[in-house]
Amino acid sequence: MFEELLELAEAKLRENGDSPDYESVIDLASRVLIEDTKEQEKSNVKRVISEHDAFTNRNRERWDVGFTKLHALRETCLQAGINFQHQFLQLPRYENDELVGVLMRQHAHACRISGEIIHLLEGGYPDAALARWRTLYEIVVTCFVIKKCGREAAVDYIKHGMVQTAEIIEEHRKTAEAMGKETFSDEEAKQYSALKKEITNGDSGWHWARKHTGYKKIDKLREFVELDKWSHNYKRASRNIHSDYYEMMSLYAMNETNQDMLLCGQSNSGLTEPAHFTAISLAQVTTTFLSSYIEDENSGLDYKDSLLFMKIIDNYVKEVGEAFLSAKKPK
Repeated sequence: MFEELLELAEAKLRENGDSPDYESVIDLASRVLIEDTKEQEKSNVKRVISEHDAFTNRNRERWDVGFTKLHALRETCLQAGINFQHQFLQLPRYENDELVGVLMRQHAHACRISGEIIHLLEGGYPDAALARWRTLYEIVVTCFVIKKCGREAAVDYIKHGMVQTAEIIEEHRKTAEAMGKETFSDEEAKQYSALKKEITNGDSGWHWARKHTGYKKIDKLREFVELDKWSHNYKRASRNIHSDYYEMMSLYAMNETNQDMLLCGQSNSGLTEPAHFTAISLAQVTTTFLSSYIEDENSGLDYKDSLLFMKIIDNYVKEVGEAFLSAKKPK
């Protein structure tokens, strides 16, 4: 590809009376190539962005009804969460309640991640969207476990976050010098280390869910809350996160091709499953949050709005699936 450039670089060095070695030729050729690339950079990037935007517009047009329903579902879930938050924050007993606080934050995470997934789907990256859905599914499992096991499980989940913070600080101190970063002081590290020891009682295998369920791994926790039927989808999503070997034809993005190819960019195929999985999981997280303490007759919370929102959300989940399924193949 660069034979001519290398020949020109070698000739240029010989004109100067040099007897160039291979490294000198490569160095001169690379400087010329870098300069040329910089000169064309703006026009090249403008073309790439233009092509990307044109693809996104075509993709949105093809899946228009599906995207409309998915956006509407997410906005409904956001509004439902805001409404419920407004209700429980009026009751002092819930201002610092761990269970409703954890579920509220998990719902916020789920809404944000769903937005990321929609962005990936509109951009033509269904398998990346599926990878992001994996996190959404883990949030569902976490919420179901906490809801089933109660407030004490929520407290331990918060403690688990503190333990993870302590472990992150430990790793930061190990790598800070090599990465050229300032790090935490010895005093700060001791404080977090002491906090971790206090929470775990020195048990390196301590996990927030084990005390309540007997398990810590996701495969067992999903069985505990009867979500194990999703195991295949979770496994498939995991392959898009890890560096597993798999054929291109196994990608959702390759659903409508008849021949193998090296897919390096966007595709308008395979959006149905990631979109519908997202709708289901977001609805599950939202419903879990909206029904916090609903079994407690003395909770003091009014669930009329939440129940109505849940009906709307359930209907949208169905409509999202139907809309993406009905999208016609491009001509």
